[in-house]
Amino acid sequence: MPNAANAYYTSRNIMNRQKASSKSQGKSNRDRKYEKTIEALRRAEQKYRSIFENATEGIFQTTPGGHYLSANPALAQMYGYDSPEELLAVLTDVSRQLYVQPDRRAEFTLAMQQNGKVLEFESQIYRRDGSIIWISENARAVHDELNGELLYYEGMVQDITRRKYAEEQREKAEYRLSCYAEELREKNAQLEADLEMARDIQQVFLTQAYPSFPRNLTLQESWLRFFHWYRPAAQVGGDFFCVLPLSDTEAGVFICDVLGHGLRAALVTAIVRGLLEQLTPVALDPRRLLSEINGGLLAIFRQTEMPMLVSAFYLVVNTVDGKMRYANAGHPRPFHVHRERGIAELLRFQAPQGPALGIFEKATYQNNHAEASANDLIVLFTDGVFEVEMAENDYYGTERLLAAVRKRMHLPAGQLFGEVVAEIQQCSVSEQFTDDMCLLGVELTRTGLADSSRRVG
Repeated sequence: MPNAANAYYTSRNIMNRQKASSKSQGKSNRDRKYEKTIEALRRAEQKYRSIFENATEGIFQTTPGGHYLSANPALAQMYGYDSPEELLAVLTDVSRQLYVQPDRRAEFTLAMQQNGKVLEFESQIYRRDGSIIWISENARAVHDELNGELLYYEGMVQDITRRKYAEEQREKAEYRLSCYAEELREKNAQLEADLEMARDIQQVFLTQAYPSFPRNLTLQESWLRFFHWYRPAAQVGGDFFCVLPLSDTEAGVFICDVLGHGLRAALVTAIVRGLLEQLTPVALDPRRLLSEINGGLLAIFRQTEMPMLVSAFYLVVNTVDGKMRYANAGHPRPFHVHRERGIAELLRFQAPQGPALGIFEKATYQNNHAEASANDLIVLFTDGVFEVEMAENDYYGTERLLAAVRKRMHLPAGQLFGEVVAEIQQCSVSEQFTDDMCLLGVELTRTGLADSSRRVG
């Protein structure tokens, strides 16, 4: 029995020790879980504190009334304070001390009441030293989870001063550009009006009523007839032509081409026209006329420091004997179409051709001579007619132009010009003339002496 009793008590002791050990083990597990929770909370707080302390954005909490509860170092630095503690001690009334606009805090609070948050709430605020910066706030309202009471506002702040100044500079630049664009539109409108007037004036110069030879005949009866085809590349052009009635039996025919096109070239053509009117007394002598125009242009160009190049050709035709005198200043050679003989060729020159006008002070020009028969056609033109780009970097050229005229030599001059221009346009890559172009025809219908007192049929 004693052994049995001993065994019994021994087993009871073992069971009691096991129960005690089990209770102790359960208590130890709970403690470990609690300690883990505390450690997790401590780490979370430490992590939040690290974020709070080291964030580059300002972080804050304020009461609804406008008193700071907390602020991180970034916010203190942004607002110009030495520490968050100084900020909290000094900045006690956000509405009055922080915002430049006194009602800005009220707008912040109203947005919170309506939406529970604000996003990109931009304001101007005073720093500690009184300077002003721009900030953008993202914040939310924090409520008690049990009773829903508003506890505080918390959020983040960014300094957007550089961005706002950049925007203001951009807005100023855009405003200046807008003003400049409006000014430019007004100037362009004025320029368009001026160009329109210049175009009208130039058309008056060009589309003059051609004279009759003799003067008592109608244009249809005239022994000399004139035809032209003129098209400027812009509103006004640098091509110019003029027919001068020198006597009852002689006509002066002038054509020129100013380098370039547009208003500047058109201005030079107006100068040339003025010189022509002044030089009418010497217009019977082509070489002298070109020499005088050259001298006049040089004198004007020197004063204005406006170097220009002007090619020109001048022809004098006599209806009595069909004799022609002409001189050239760097201009494309005209065509002489002998309709009765079926020949179209370049007008012949015995003397050298002179340089373009307005370049050389001592330039010389020589008279050349030829004779036209009844029904002959002299075709004058500017280089814009044949300097037209075709396919494969080829150009139309004077040879093709002469061939086109030769193919249509028996047509009336007006129809001939129309068909030639159409052919050139079809051959052009762009189907357009990129330069000023002018065709001028002088047709001698008959020669001999005429009784100016009566009309000739």
